[in-house]
Amino acid sequence: MSRRPRPRPASPLFAFGAVLTVAGAVLYAMPGPGTPVLALGALILAVAAGLWLAARQG
Repeated sequence: MSRRPRPRPASPLFAFGAVLTVAGAVLYAMPGPGTPVLALGALILAVAAGLWLAARQG
């Protein structure tokens, strides 16, 4: 009998990909560049830095 693998938490890379997918969908739906695009870019950069730091801790 083979053992079933234990479920593990999702990797930070998976979470980062999900954030980028949502951000890409929002940018695609927006009519043009402007302040919201810059704010979203800053948010993506902050999330990426946070995920990178969290991945280095573990």
